[in-house]
Amino acid sequence: MNCLHSALDAFAMWTEDRLRRAPEPCRLGSPRPLDCFAPLPPLPRDAPRAGLWFAPSPHPTRPGDRMSVYATPAPSGRRGTLLLVPPWKIHRPDLVSAYTRLAGEAGFDAWLVCPPYHLHRTPPGARSGEGFVSLDLSRLRRAFEQLVLELRVCAALAARRGPVGLLGLSLGALAGALAATSPERLDFAALVAPANLRLAVESTAIGRRYRRLAEEALSPWPGGEELGRALDPFDPSLRAVTAGKLFIAAGRYDVIAPPQGALDLSRAWGAEPRLYPRGHLSLILFCRALRRDLFAFVGAPTVH
Repeated sequence: MNCLHSALDAFAMWTEDRLRRAPEPCRLGSPRPLDCFAPLPPLPRDAPRAGLWFAPSPHPTRPGDRMSVYATPAPSGRRGTLLLVPPWKIHRPDLVSAYTRLAGEAGFDAWLVCPPYHLHRTPPGARSGEGFVSLDLSRLRRAFEQLVLELRVCAALAARRGPVGLLGLSLGALAGALAATSPERLDFAALVAPANLRLAVESTAIGRRYRRLAEEALSPWPGGEELGRALDPFDPSLRAVTAGKLFIAAGRYDVIAPPQGALDLSRAWGAEPRLYPRGHLSLILFCRALRRDLFAFVGAPTVH
């Protein structure tokens, strides 16, 4: 059974490898911390209620770029707001509809936060999410800074109406983990298969793909420690968590976001990791046990 879960991940990466991509040199950025944890600018006047909501991005990477949220109100017995941060390259909001329903059943408004370069924020002619990750780590830094700041703005807006939690998936769980270290204290954070960029580069087919693109661009590949220092700003385990309750889950057979990343984060933050006999895609998309445990976690009373 474990081979089937890993094979599904491997097939997904194989199909991505078939797509033609331009060579890309590797450019290391500064090892300084991400610039997205300073006091927030003035908040938008209106907050998401129902449907698609837009506001100016607090850290635009392109002219006119706006942050956006797909808001789904809780059907009854509202208890707060859940920020849902989707996985990389999501191309339809309904791919995470199971988590939107879970939030509503637990009494939370679901705010699906659209990451930069995804969904309707995709540049013309590009695929959803393709522009978010880059071998230019300065550009990658700007994308993460933008997303984390937008999550912080959403958390501050939602806090006006009660408790606020966050549920991040895959690369969205990495951004969510960084947001869980921000001054705005989330009541809870649930991180499912959180990506670890260094593990991804060193031990996954995604990393091999980007190394190949660098080779095709005749770009030297940095040594392990040099690359590690450049990726440190993206590692939430090096920061102190400010969120209340924590739920960190991983698939035991995940070859896209290896479980070691979730284990390292859990250890750094003093949380008990939850391992499921799944791969990456089968954990996020098909694991009923995960959703059952998430419902119990999200639905549990929040202590203030």
